[in-house]
Amino acid sequence: MPFPPIPSQIRCPKCNHPFMVEVHAVVDVGLEPELKDRFLRGELNRALCPECGTGGLLNTALVYHDPAHELLVAYVPSELQMSAEDQERTIGSLVNAVMNETPSEQRKAYFFSPKTVLTYDSLYETVLEAEGFSKELLEKQRTWLNLINDLVAAMDDEEAFNRLADENNDKMDYEFYLLLADLIDTRADGGSEGTTEGAVDSLRELRERLLSRPMAAAPGAPPEAKTAEELIDLLLVELGSPQWDHTVEDYLPQLDYAFFQALTARLEAAEAAGKESAATLGQLRQALLDALDRHTRRMREAEDEASLLIMEIMEADDMDAAVSEHEAQLDDVFFLVLGRLHQTAVSRNNTARADRLAQLLEKARDARESKLPPLLRLISRLLRSDYPEGSQRWLDEEPELVTDELLRLFDRYVADVSANVGEESRQRLENIRAQVAERVPGAAD
Repeated sequence: MPFPPIPSQIRCPKCNHPFMVEVHAVVDVGLEPELKDRFLRGELNRALCPECGTGGLLNTALVYHDPAHELLVAYVPSELQMSAEDQERTIGSLVNAVMNETPSEQRKAYFFSPKTVLTYDSLYETVLEAEGFSKELLEKQRTWLNLINDLVAAMDDEEAFNRLADENNDKMDYEFYLLLADLIDTRADGGSEGTTEGAVDSLRELRERLLSRPMAAAPGAPPEAKTAEELIDLLLVELGSPQWDHTVEDYLPQLDYAFFQALTARLEAAEAAGKESAATLGQLRQALLDALDRHTRRMREAEDEASLLIMEIMEADDMDAAVSEHEAQLDDVFFLVLGRLHQTAVSRNNTARADRLAQLLEKARDARESKLPPLLRLISRLLRSDYPEGSQRWLDEEPELVTDELLRLFDRYVADVSANVGEESRQRLENIRAQVAERVPGAAD
């Protein structure tokens, strides 16, 4: 029998408004599989004040049970300041409740040694690790969820809201808006207990306010390096920093053979002159090679995982259901590998395989774009369409969306990707932008 949530009354710490919440003391995803998704979205035991929109996690003990992964973990918040004896009693009663609902033949050894964590982050990481998710993905989604909650809480203070949005502009990418759209859809459909209409309206208002903000330069954009010598100087400043690998990835398009020729020439000149900088330049070259090796390994591993996923979906009896099941894994690497496999099949005249891959590509794109609000969905289609026929078709289909706002958002997305595409692709984006501008009064000039 499932464990029903416990109705509890709490007071908002910001406005002191009393309201009811549903508290889950036991989450058994074997009995209620739908709770797993809600837990991973950060929706369980989260309070959202219907009066002022302030939200946050509740400090309450919880036991999470996943029999498929033989996982039993108890979360006892350190904020509860329980004694060791009280902790043991609380955990014991919750674990016993789970065990009592588990048939005796299914009770395995892990029931007698449940894991205990003191922070919600540790609980989340433990569950994600059992699910096979990377910690990087976990941290990214948690950052987005926290940012959404902080932005909602700041909406009554325009200055604070704008400051928070500006500071986190680099985090609000394509996948951020996918998550926000998904939260709105899930809560609007009643998929989150205790969610009020006002809370859903707050999320919708947040999305509209973010989309209507003037385009701003990304605060995390790397400094421009016009020559190899300038890039060497920039990298020397960043050498040894905690963000070194990210810095190297920012400049990947410029780290070509000509760059390493320039770096080697500068190193050899410094060695010949007996300069102390020779040692630092040698360290820079080695650090770059090491970082590029790590990047290559990460990409290879990600591409291998994407290839396996593509094979799994291709072999599924119901491709639509398989795409839907793996929707969270349809990332940029997935589309990169899928596009590469499709091109290979076409070049080898393997028509049946090429058609099947093209079908998967279309379904995956539709699944990804279906979660986007209308403006972002149109931008996504424009960014991947052929010019001029393909882009013209999308603009003709949704003329009511072709506004100043579309143009501003299109510029923002182009700014994000233009540094990493070739001249031909950049020109295509500029041409599509001109198509949009022609339809927006006063923008063509």
